Order: sequence, then C-alpha cells, then structure tokens
Amino acid sequence: MPRRPEPLEPWMLEAINLMVRQNLSFRQVAQQLGQEITPQQADNIQGRIRFQDALEEARLTYYAEVGSSPRLTKDAVVGQIFKLAGRLTADREDYKAADALLKLAKIQGWISGEGADKPVIANLTQDDIDRLRGELKKAQEQGQREFDLAKAIVEIKAPKLN
Repeated sequence: MPRRPEPLEPWMLEAINLMVRQNLSFRQVAQQLGQEITPQQADNIQGRIRFQDALEEARLTYYAEVGSSPRLTKDAVVGQIFKLAGRLTADREDYKAADALLKLAKIQGWISGEGADKPVIANLTQDDIDRLRGELKKAQEQGQREFDLAKAIVEIKAPKLN
C-alpha cells in the first residue's frame, strides 16, 4: 500500500508565499522564518509534489493579483521598462537597452511600425483614445457638465463623407 503524502507544515506555506513575492530561494526564506534546514532537507521538501503544487498555486495567485491591480497601467509598464533599460545600460548591455527603449517607444506610440495603429481597446487606436481624452479635457475646461462619449467615438470612427 502506497505511503500517504505528508501535509505541508504551516511555516512551509508561509515560506512559499515569501518565495513568490520576494523572489527568494527556499533556504533563504526558511532562514528568515527561523527554520534551520540543511541543503538536503531543502531539496527533499522542494521535490515534494504537494510543495510544487502549492508553489505553482501561489505563483498563479500572485500573478492574478498583480494583473488585476488598478495601479497596473500603461504608465507603470513604461516606467518599469525605462528603469530596466537604465539598468541594462549601466551593465554595458547597450543592445538590450536599445531594444527595451524601442519597445517603450512603440508602447508610447512615438514611432510607427508594427502595432502602432492597432486597436488598443474597443477597436480604438491609441491616437483615437488620445483624441477622445483631449475632447473630454476641452469639454471640462469649457465647463460642460456632460460629455457624450459614445457620440464622440462615433464621430471619430465614422467614415468622413466629402
């Protein structure tokens, strides 16, 4: 009869969450939690199916949390790419830094090329969204209480008649 797998100890579940969120190794996290384990014990624990399943579940939960954050915006992505490009430049990885900056320029819509005129949301391109944003700002500055967004979208997307 096969052996019943041992459940994970509570500190191991806490360790898994720290590993995912802080990008640390199991031994580093165990040490932070005051658990003295040998490299062999760490390997044995990490090799357990329950541990691997719990680690994968924690990763997916964390990624879902990050992905659904209202703070995850285009500006946040642009800032992160810019920061990473700076690090690559400092590490003398100029080619990689240039590639990161090219991607940043595409995201910002500064250069035309692949994807520059592709719809971003609701079949609107970034230019359409920027135009709508400008019209809304102008309406607010003029003191208009209401702005008909649907009408503005139709005006932008409707073919122009001569």
